[in-house]
Amino acid sequence: MLLRAMEASSDNGDSTIIIQKTKKVSIAILGGGITGLSCASQLLSQHKQQRQQQQSEHYDLEVTVFDTGRLRPGGRCSSRLPEDVNVPQPAMKNRSSGTYPTTVKNTDAGKDTRSNRRACDNATDDATNNNDEIPIPMNIQRAISSNDEIVIGMGPVDHSAQILSIPSNAKASFDEFQLQLKHWHAEGVIETFPEGSVCELSVINNYDDGSHPILTPLDESNLYYGKGGMGSIPLSMRQYCLSFNGYGENYTGQSFRILQDVWVSPSNGVRYIGPISDDNGNDEEGSSTRPLWELWNGKKSFGKYDRLVIAHNGKCADRIMSRTPAKAFHSLLRTQFAPYVPSWGGNQMTLNSMYSLVFAIKSPRIGGDGNNDELHSPIAQVLSRLSSFNKNNDKHNNEHHTVYTVMIKNEPNLQLLSCNTVKHHHQQNINSESNTEIYTLLSSPTFGKTFKGPQENLPSELISKVVMKLLNSLERSLNLEKGSVVDSVVDLKLQLWGAAVPVNTWSSTTLATTSNDSKISNGENDGFVYDSIHGVGACGDWIMDSSIAGSWESGRRLANWLLATSHNNKATMSVGLPKDGIGGKFLPSLGSGIGTIPSSRDQHSPDALKDTSSPPPRKTFSMNGSNDNVRNNRKGNNKGRLANRTQLVSRQS
Repeated sequence: MLLRAMEASSDNGDSTIIIQKTKKVSIAILGGGITGLSCASQLLSQHKQQRQQQQSEHYDLEVTVFDTGRLRPGGRCSSRLPEDVNVPQPAMKNRSSGTYPTTVKNTDAGKDTRSNRRACDNATDDATNNNDEIPIPMNIQRAISSNDEIVIGMGPVDHSAQILSIPSNAKASFDEFQLQLKHWHAEGVIETFPEGSVCELSVINNYDDGSHPILTPLDESNLYYGKGGMGSIPLSMRQYCLSFNGYGENYTGQSFRILQDVWVSPSNGVRYIGPISDDNGNDEEGSSTRPLWELWNGKKSFGKYDRLVIAHNGKCADRIMSRTPAKAFHSLLRTQFAPYVPSWGGNQMTLNSMYSLVFAIKSPRIGGDGNNDELHSPIAQVLSRLSSFNKNNDKHNNEHHTVYTVMIKNEPNLQLLSCNTVKHHHQQNINSESNTEIYTLLSSPTFGKTFKGPQENLPSELISKVVMKLLNSLERSLNLEKGSVVDSVVDLKLQLWGAAVPVNTWSSTTLATTSNDSKISNGENDGFVYDSIHGVGACGDWIMDSSIAGSWESGRRLANWLLATSHNNKATMSVGLPKDGIGGKFLPSLGSGIGTIPSSRDQHSPDALKDTSSPPPRKTFSMNGSNDNVRNNRKGNNKGRLANRTQLVSRQS
């Protein structure tokens, strides 16, 4: 309950202070990526609209976003900026000694990785399998041990998400997201890719001397990137949310805050207090109790909240909810990690892993006069040559297109290459050297799984091995001479996205089958999950679509549902929860995650094998969310699971 003082004038001209009791609804959102900020934006904007139109009960809304990002929000849609150079880096064991191995074991020696596109699937870290070693050049050793001044200091660097696009998902509508894209574009938050700047790299085999790489331009008409970095998108969303913080006469009933670089303890950091008696002075019949949550970091409380939103995924989200009574809700957050899922979608949320390697290469200026600002690295030269090559008549075109981003389809270890120097050429540091180029190279999920390590503390030997394998793979992909890229590297930063992209999505149709709303099409995915008994919801790309669009739309949909229920303490309908073995299912994700777009074919992945076996049944839950302990023959189920796991289907990620 809020006590608000208002000044009023009496008949004799004296002012009187009137104390008004106003109901307050507080909502905590865990996750400051696109999902969490979209949910917050929609909550604030729609609540203000409802208050102005007097469409709902009079109450104030407080929204708090908790984000673990050290510098700014954004999650996988974030960027590194030149000003980050002067920010102290967190201590890391693997860089404390300043020494790195000069050689690492080569588990791919003797394998023709160009002809065997699935060669990396069989890679192993077992050094006893092969005694050959990969030498680590001195420049790579220095780059690994550096403080990243070059890769960060030249200009914006997108180290994760690269492209905004509209998913081609028949079971979900993205009309609102299309409107949002137009708004961001009009405000200069995002920019469209120039013609011919987004390409697909594959191979052509109609030459007598073997296969050669070829670039195919993709339709860039609906492809966008963040102007000044993908991180400009969440920063714009944060600023929009902060605009609702009015004071005095400008207060419209909403307040927003974002707590940056804050961790809610995975172990017992989320505690369910409710249902408790309603002490807000509400006389509404049937609203005597309400759910209530309290958030903690160790012994420090972050406050109590009427509703809780889980806007992230992975092991942290799993652990955060594991000790709460919302058992059915928590069952959907349980996570496993794999590049693929069974063809029926799997029985559990599955996330892939991938490496992001940002590296700087320096090349000599043509002519040596220092006045030529064109890019002349081996990568830039081969991409320039391939972009002007017409595969239909084997002749060069007169047109030349600058390539920003390449979807790599001819090398199983890789997924995407993007040139930050070209893409963000207007935001380059004026003091940076014109013959230095900054690239982002994303690995394939299979590579990320094969060489996965502790995300926050990668061993030095693993870092050296991964860096060399990725750079060597890039040289093979572009048909460059071995060492031409490796020898040009002057700085680099390697990052493992341990929980990168969902390879399956939770699909439920609770609203489509129970609502009379004509706006909800038959069979359309709910796009969020909500437990009405405990007042907790989840949103994200793992529920809607494996893309930025899916994250944004899922957050928006959950916000609308929360507004429809949060001011009314009566138990309302839950959405998307597993119930009596039904209520939804995981489906293979064929969206547009990091490194892909809807029109880009995934040539890395094996053809989907037909799987006619039935998936094992999910655990069932009672209406209060507790486990009903409906058990099946475990031995028989395990046999079925093992059979299903041998038949894998890939996703575009």
